[in-house]
Amino acid sequence: DIGSTYVEVDKVNQHMYVYKNGSLIISTDVVTGKPGQDTPIGVYNVWAKQRNATLRGNKDDGSKYASPVSYWMPIDNTGVGLHDSPWQPKYGGDWYVTHGSHGCVNTPPSVMSQVYAQVEIGTPVIVF
Repeated sequence: DIGSTYVEVDKVNQHMYVYKNGSLIISTDVVTGKPGQDTPIGVYNVWAKQRNATLRGNKDDGSKYASPVSYWMPIDNTGVGLHDSPWQPKYGGDWYVTHGSHGCVNTPPSVMSQVYAQVEIGTPVIVF
């Protein structure tokens, strides 16, 4: 049982929901991992929270990237998490197919500040 406070990431509809004590408090379009770099399906937990982080990895062409974010909340041990993404011009729909992440859940910056404020370490995150 995950309880009544949790985050849902709906990859099919590219949407995230935050529930607190059984009430929906945040609902937003997101951008998940692009095909081949899919956001992993499963039940996770937010295991840390960090302000002003720099996310690092490899681009599709093999070169490295360093993306500064204001809010970072990892959910697994491979580098996948919830974060703001000021570089994304839009969210939702099929944008993720060509402009998706490397697995993270890209969230509008204004909404991610609310998610960061409301979601505590240990909160379950269901990705489906």
